[in-house]
Amino acid sequence: MRRPIFYPFLCTLARWTTRVYFRRIEVEGLERLPARGPVILAANHPQSITDAVVLAVATPRLVHYVAHGGLFANPFTRFLMEGGGAIPIHRPRDVQGASGRNRQSFASCVKVLARGGCIGIFPEGISEYEPRLQRLKTGTVRIALQAEEEHDFGLGVSIVPVGLGFQSALSFRSRVLVTFGDPLIVREARSDFASDPESTVRRLTDDLTVRLRHQVVHVEREELEDFVRDVESVYRGELLEREGLEIEGHSRFAREQTVNREIARAAEEFYEHRPEVIADIRALLDGYHRHLEKLRLPDAIVRDEKHGFRAEAIRFAVVLVIGLPIAAWGTIWNWIPYRLTGIVARHLASDRTKIHWWQLASGSVLFLVFYAAWLLFAMERFDTAGTIAFMASLPPAGLFAQWYGTALGRRRAHVRWAALRGSRAVLVRRTLELRRVIIEAMDAALAEHLHRSTRHEPKPATKPRTQEVD
Repeated sequence: MRRPIFYPFLCTLARWTTRVYFRRIEVEGLERLPARGPVILAANHPQSITDAVVLAVATPRLVHYVAHGGLFANPFTRFLMEGGGAIPIHRPRDVQGASGRNRQSFASCVKVLARGGCIGIFPEGISEYEPRLQRLKTGTVRIALQAEEEHDFGLGVSIVPVGLGFQSALSFRSRVLVTFGDPLIVREARSDFASDPESTVRRLTDDLTVRLRHQVVHVEREELEDFVRDVESVYRGELLEREGLEIEGHSRFAREQTVNREIARAAEEFYEHRPEVIADIRALLDGYHRHLEKLRLPDAIVRDEKHGFRAEAIRFAVVLVIGLPIAAWGTIWNWIPYRLTGIVARHLASDRTKIHWWQLASGSVLFLVFYAAWLLFAMERFDTAGTIAFMASLPPAGLFAQWYGTALGRRRAHVRWAALRGSRAVLVRRTLELRRVIIEAMDAALAEHLHRSTRHEPKPATKPRTQEVD
């Protein structure tokens, strides 16, 4: 296996590009990742190649990824993948002799672990942007057990489940949460593996599945997906702002993910034991969404806004006037590469799991090309100081323009809500009353869920070590 000579460069490049592309990559539970020694990172796979980029940025260790064999198909990409320390894995339906090649890949993984290295695997084997964990392949556990068996179970290989949570599958400047779970220590299964290897592999894979599900939003039943999303949209903000309610997470986005995971678990529990609760809340939500459609407003505006029309109109005007010059400047110089990035990504991405990757990759190239053109433009017209000032203004002004458009739309929605409270008072009153009934129903369901589930008993008040990757 080629030495990962490109890994430091690729990781540095990933840090710079993701720092611009994502608003923030947040990392929780990093203390669960061993600082040294053999370890396998087993992560969910919602965003194709972007998952590997994000995990490399979030992980302080050099990660040898087990990657799809198709990425090694041509000499150039194979050179980059091997130079980055990646190890190919082949699917039988894709290539002949896959089993023989995979034995070599397993041997390469064992060598990495024997050196005390770190391997990154996406054990679902497929990238799907769904709120559920796909069935895990057994290869992750087999690699760990093979490494231990060849070294008389003296390596101390641990498998660390890693949850990757993306705020959006499409949006530029969204957030990502990387959560490290409790490690699975493989050598503890030594005696079981000696007596029944296959049963041990299945049991450890099931154990890894449970651990990984605790790090992600997992909706087992497809018919519950829309319901869970509806509950999130209405109830999550309510819980996050409720005084006295402690929710795990260093940041608001991390707490949002905690709430999302708990809502999914509660929905599964009620669907199995008390489906009438799901039916009642679903009916209330359907009626509430019909009211929101009439108002042409999202729930977040209805929940939060309490100011009068005049106050909101003034706020809107202030945001509009003060931010307009900077936003206009940023739009003039960034709009073309920004729009082209979206067009290229939509054309090249075969599904939603690859949108982030193609926006990240094509945007890096397009902005580099256009900024080089703007640099030549500035050098012909300004002195050195002017050129530096001009170029330095472009990235922050472009990011401000993107924020400005969102903020302006939100403020306009606030103005509309304030106006509707006067012009359509009856509909507004009914909407607010229906929302109050929904929150009461959800509060009752939450109380029942917490009472029934012993796994949600209060834990010691210790906060995990958390970091943010800007």
